[in-house]
Amino acid sequence: MLKAYKYKIKPNKAQEELLSKFFGCVRYIYNWGLNAKTSAYKENGKAVGYVQLAKELTSLKQQKDHEWLNECTTEALQQSLRSLDNAFTAFFRKKANYPNFKSKKRTKDSVKFINSVHFDFDNWKVKLPKLGWIKLCKNRIFDQSVCKQGTCTVSRDHCGTYWCVITVDDLQPKPTKAKLVKGNAIGVDLGIKDYATLSDGTKFTNPKHLEQSQKNLAHLQKVFARKGKDSKNHESMRVKVAKCHRSITNKRNDFLHKLSAHLVSNYDTICLEDLNVKGMEQNHHLARAIQGASWSEFVRQLEYKSEFFGKNVLFIGRFEPSSKLCHKCGYINQDLKLSDREWVCPVCGEVHDRDVNAAMNIKEIAFDKQNLVGVK
Repeated sequence: MLKAYKYKIKPNKAQEELLSKFFGCVRYIYNWGLNAKTSAYKENGKAVGYVQLAKELTSLKQQKDHEWLNECTTEALQQSLRSLDNAFTAFFRKKANYPNFKSKKRTKDSVKFINSVHFDFDNWKVKLPKLGWIKLCKNRIFDQSVCKQGTCTVSRDHCGTYWCVITVDDLQPKPTKAKLVKGNAIGVDLGIKDYATLSDGTKFTNPKHLEQSQKNLAHLQKVFARKGKDSKNHESMRVKVAKCHRSITNKRNDFLHKLSAHLVSNYDTICLEDLNVKGMEQNHHLARAIQGASWSEFVRQLEYKSEFFGKNVLFIGRFEPSSKLCHKCGYINQDLKLSDREWVCPVCGEVHDRDVNAAMNIKEIAFDKQNLVGVK
């Protein structure tokens, strides 16, 4: 199975300067390839593939005004063209918008390596092409004698911190999926006030890290806006704002990882609703709260962790009346509003907690009706 290991690295000043050159070269080649693809399609109506761009890259590096590209490794430049090719593939499959040019200020700096990457976990160092040995911060390790290393991505975030992510194939088969049994299954209803409500009545409160840090973030952004551009104070405040954003992201990810790990470790089957998050974000009264909840990231974590441990993730259709349906008698309350947190069934008299009732219906629909969007 493929796994990723992330390490914080601490390059020296010479290595930082060389990495900055790498980032600039990779960004330039990406934009150059995007311009070549767009121009060729507008002029001739033909698509330019990776192979043709890679051949033109070789001749481009030999030109006098582009000799500085030789400071970067060839495979890093080629991987930049691969990333561009993947971006167009996602666009044609309608999974992403048309690729944009990378900006020096707004785009996250990153460079990819494949060959000649060596890890020394005894001394906590990593060797990268043209960069030499770089200090690693301690984290989980993997067995290099057994595992097959994949792509190594070195990046620099907006706070100026350097990270190294390595994909590793442990050459182990995926575990067998658990049987679809109701007894050890759980329905999960995602919300804003309570982040997740389970069909057994358990509720996990939404910590709302973005809202809690909103006052401090607004103050930092206000001070940042007053600083003169291209000044030391402007750059100093930019880093403080970036660190505040990173703190919010880290707290949110910590919560999501703990919750997803809890569900995967305690239940064999997890039933969810296929939410249209982008459509829900059109409600401007709830857009910030929905974005801060990161439901899509939570579902992504559940999916890949279920693959690691042989668990099941079931999805029901987004148009199923999970909140309006009485789980006891099947009556559908068409008059239920979003503000109604509890309602009484006029047929059987059952008092429903909106979220608990929805979670129970999600589980029942996933198993009984088998009206599934996907089984993963």
